[in-house]
Amino acid sequence: MKNIYTTIITLSILAVIMISGCTTSKHYDDHGVSFNYPANWQVGDIYDLPGAVVGVSENSQVDVKILKKKIPADLNLEISYNQSVSNQTTSFNKYCYQQLSSKKITVDGQVAYENIYQLGCNSTQTRQQIREVWLEKNGHIYIISCKAIPPEIYSNKSKDFDIIINSFHVN
Repeated sequence: MKNIYTTIITLSILAVIMISGCTTSKHYDDHGVSFNYPANWQVGDIYDLPGAVVGVSENSQVDVKILKKKIPADLNLEISYNQSVSNQTTSFNKYCYQQLSSKKITVDGQVAYENIYQLGCNSTQTRQQIREVWLEKNGHIYIISCKAIPPEIYSNKSKDFDIIINSFHVN
């Protein structure tokens, strides 16, 4: 009888863990930044994107890139972010740029700006949803760019993106 109760309790605990979406994570700490990321994701260097620090990805459809750029003396984070959003609206227009949200959040104890948008008009273009988080620290702008292809899988990956963004730290 005692074994039955033990089995029921153990199965109940496992069910709660599975339902709550608890996942294990790994920790990245290099190139002046650190963050947690899902254990089943891979870390990779990015060589073809200026300012890229590191990338982590689950597969070719879901990835996060960390970018770093020196902030010009005559600009600040808010101006740089607003210019980028304005440029995206213009330059991505032919890809049916659609801004879904834009707001201030806090990352690594700093005010950050978040822009979520979709690209891709039809089946001839890569349809994707992107979440960019911009923050300033130590004279640099850090951009955390989270991408899901197609946009329909974004909501299922949002918790994975949150793990990275919420744990992000500039060393």
